[in-house]
Amino acid sequence: MIIKMVKTVKTCFNHTNYKIYIGKNILEKIDFYHKSLFQNRPKLITYDKNLYQTSTFNILLKQFGNKTKTIPIKPGEESKSIKSLEKLYNNLLSAGIDRDSVIYALGGGVIGDLVGFAAATILRGVDYVQIPTTLLSQIDSSVGGKTAINNQYGKNLIGSFYQPKLVIIDIDTLSSLSQRQMKTGYAEMVKYAIINDLNFFKWLEKNGKHVLNKEDKCLEKSIHQCVSSKVNIVSKDEKDKNERALLNLGHTFAHAFEKNSNYSNMTHGEAVSVGLLLASKLSNKLKYCDLEDTIRIEEHLGQLQLPTKIQNLFPKNIRANDIIASMKLDKKNYGNIIRFILIKGIGKAFICDKVKEKDLKEFLIENGAI
Repeated sequence: MIIKMVKTVKTCFNHTNYKIYIGKNILEKIDFYHKSLFQNRPKLITYDKNLYQTSTFNILLKQFGNKTKTIPIKPGEESKSIKSLEKLYNNLLSAGIDRDSVIYALGGGVIGDLVGFAAATILRGVDYVQIPTTLLSQIDSSVGGKTAINNQYGKNLIGSFYQPKLVIIDIDTLSSLSQRQMKTGYAEMVKYAIINDLNFFKWLEKNGKHVLNKEDKCLEKSIHQCVSSKVNIVSKDEKDKNERALLNLGHTFAHAFEKNSNYSNMTHGEAVSVGLLLASKLSNKLKYCDLEDTIRIEEHLGQLQLPTKIQNLFPKNIRANDIIASMKLDKKNYGNIIRFILIKGIGKAFICDKVKEKDLKEFLIENGAI
């Protein structure tokens, strides 16, 4: 079978290599991909229960056969918990999973994170395939092998590095995605540009509205650009010891915001959007980057109506001390030092561990905390 109009990104990691396919109507050929890679190995479908009976779910089930066992998972950050993980283990075991099985994860980042961690640990490791259905998961969480759940101390603190065997990114799955969720993914898209690609940032300034309007060519180009960028970074630092930390630009702020909101009232991308601008402002305050870069980032996010202020996330205020307390639990930290990803200009991100706590508190208060 000839598969047309599909972009392919090949990974090259220390212990495994796999392909990421990006394009339209790919799910209609999913059984071909399965047989090419896994022959006749048994399949299990785990999925965001909001996708039940959608065209995306129905296509997958039609391709694999109606007798394929399926396991619904409640969407939302509350599902990234020990309780939900145990429930998923039980459902997989009762469905007859064995080490020859292949688990398919259909849904957004929560589904991919939870199912990936289950795949990494059940029966000491079972193969799985990511089928991300949100822009955020397509350009970020489905690629790179980070799997995790949350606990009371913070986000993604319990997890593993466990790479999928295949990633299928079908842009048709975005057709019903809300504008709010599109913007959530777009914030991560801007992140990639700020990290190491000024030309991509310039492209987004001209074409961001077309991405949000789901125009096929712009979607495919921008998704491919982000996925390629992430694969390149992860291939140099799969286990997140050094350079991969750059992918957390804006996230030291964002994860603290999410923790203090109890993972409600804001999307991950909304928190990242504010975090990106704060990282830029902090970089400028510490004289690492010019004010012009900060203004440019703020104008781009604002033009596409993404949040840029702490008050956009916390209308009733948030204490600087609470933000800092959450930051101290960040996985990137070493010792008692909060590690930030800052910039020396758009496209020039770097790791910084020289931000003093008293200066950080002052900065947060200057930017809307109390």
